[in-house]
Amino acid sequence: MHRMRNQFRRRLLSTFLLLLGSLGVPLRAELIRPHGFRAYPNIAGDLAGEQTYRFDERLQRGVFRVTNAPHVIALGPSRGAMVDVLPDVDGTLNETLQVTLDSQGRLVHQPGDGFELWGSVTIGGKVYKGLLLAARPTAFGAQAGGTAGVFDLSLKVTGGELERVFGPEAYFRITPRGDSTFQGEFDESFAGGRPQTSLRASRGDANPIPVPEPTLLVFLGTCGGGLLVRRGLRRRRARRRQETLAASVSRPGATPTTCLTPRSRSAGRAPSSARATRRSP
Repeated sequence: MHRMRNQFRRRLLSTFLLLLGSLGVPLRAELIRPHGFRAYPNIAGDLAGEQTYRFDERLQRGVFRVTNAPHVIALGPSRGAMVDVLPDVDGTLNETLQVTLDSQGRLVHQPGDGFELWGSVTIGGKVYKGLLLAARPTAFGAQAGGTAGVFDLSLKVTGGELERVFGPEAYFRITPRGDSTFQGEFDESFAGGRPQTSLRASRGDANPIPVPEPTLLVFLGTCGGGLLVRRGLRRRRARRRQETLAASVSRPGATPTTCLTPRSRSAGRAPSSARATRRSP
């Protein structure tokens, strides 16, 4: 009886899949994280580049590529935690992604596929340059809608100068912003211009990020605080001098004439001194 039920369920599933195929509704990849999430570090790129997908009818697979230029890395949620990403010593500043997909938008692992990020960035006084991050795609997602599609990937970090900063896993999100022809199908070619990208550490995977170097405002604030402290010390010393001077003046008569007694370096009365007070006649 149990075996018959399992056979019936398998037949029902097969019939449902065949029905979807006859209706022309392809099975597509959905976004891995449809609602996104916030995590740091986060490298943003949207200066230039393109997104392409070339489908091969004979092989029934296509190559998805993204090229872009990153421009800033956010180390935290505040605006002051943003650091510019600059070209390296060879003038290279780019990020590239290549993955192979079947006609349903599923990953087909190929030797040449992967993600690379090149450039230079200074974090906590340390300069990271050259190959900043290398990763291997482990999952691919997509969603069509509006004037452009959205794509995202899970990445396994395999190397690069920022490998320790990002941790073992990373997340990459791509949103083409110009002339996208993606209609949700992976059995045909499509393209999009000026892709906006976000490369961020997976939550809980990244190591603590070094604190950036103090900015000019922080430096000026520190100097200003030091000046205020020094000014306060000077005022305190002047007040003590006045109190000491007042204590050294004798007032035995109604109209005394005073003169100061000799003082030692310790601000006390010198051993050979005597009270120097003359009364008015």
